[in-house]
Amino acid sequence: MPSCIECGGALFYDRELKHYTCSSCGATYTSQDLLIEREKKFNAKFEEERKKRRRDEYLEWWLSSKQ
Repeated sequence: MPSCIECGGALFYDRELKHYTCSSCGATYTSQDLLIEREKKFNAKFEEERKKRRRDEYLEWWLSSKQ
């Protein structure tokens, strides 16, 4: 079950409105909104891992040049 972007609460699908509604804060989202948010989170995680890998590679290079 998807969770709310704003508060993390449970989302329920309203067939009449064709929207997801948060049970906690009342925010509404379309399927497209949720898909875009999921993609943003995935890209942010991927970018964070890439930066960490580059930082680790640089540190390894820097330490090896000091020996």
